[in-house]
Amino acid sequence: MTTRSHQPGCTLYSLHWLRHAVTAPGRLANPGPDEFRTVDRVSAEKLADTLAYFAELPEWESVTLLDVAEHATPMADDERFGVHCICGGRK
Repeated sequence: MTTRSHQPGCTLYSLHWLRHAVTAPGRLANPGPDEFRTVDRVSAEKLADTLAYFAELPEWESVTLLDVAEHATPMADDERFGVHCICGGRK
């Protein structure tokens, strides 16, 4: 469904964001001391919205984690992150 914006190993490869975003809802649901200061609520919201988006599509069963990560990654459309790209991908 989705083509990669950045290659594995690149700082902006969406897997890095996905790992971060997946931990956020759990940390929000089971906070430890001072947990809320370190939780990225925006990433948690983007992940939840993306999952809801794909769940409503007729071809939802063919969605991959790459599709989810590429669709939800906030760096994809933000030029400020382009300087961090090391693979020559979309900037």
